[in-house]
Amino acid sequence: YLTSRHLRDRLFKELETNVSLRVHETDSADRFLVAGRGELHLAVLIEQMRREGYELQVSQPEVILHREGDRVTEPYEELTIQVPD
Repeated sequence: YLTSRHLRDRLFKELETNVSLRVHETDSADRFLVAGRGELHLAVLIEQMRREGYELQVSQPEVILHREGDRVTEPYEELTIQVPD
């Protein structure tokens, strides 16, 4: 699968089951902005697509930064684990 139409269809099909994935179309018909939970999450998706026969190029991943007033923050998650003594 080489055409951008095939890639677009496959990415949007992935959105049906992968709730943490975000796909945005860009001004260019052959480029997509894909956001995920991290490099590993995106690497798994890319490898799945390559094994299915898709051919694509991927740019270097970037951290999505958010602005909160004057501060620039990185997303993070807080986790609390309770285990028995």
